[in-house]
Amino acid sequence: MEIDKLIESFSALSELLTTPNLQNQIKQDDVLAQKTEEIQTLVEKIRFQHGEFSVSNDDLLLTLETLNDKISDLAHYCDVNLIKLDFLDQLKPFT
Repeated sequence: MEIDKLIESFSALSELLTTPNLQNQIKQDDVLAQKTEEIQTLVEKIRFQHGEFSVSNDDLLLTLETLNDKISDLAHYCDVNLIKLDFLDQLKPFT
């Protein structure tokens, strides 16, 4: 995958993280706020590193690996919180 397309995908991720609904949730959840801030910072770092010709491929690769870890961590955090809502499947109306 070309780095420009990858950066475009990261830009879409950054936009998603700034949507009003998610921002409301972030304000209520400090852990989520920290995780999304870390991702935003890494996306900006990748944009900057891509623009700098002096940054080695190893440095860029390390940043990409860190971003991958943070995205995986955020996905796991969201999955755990969704599992907490599994009891809702068991609710039935009173008859």
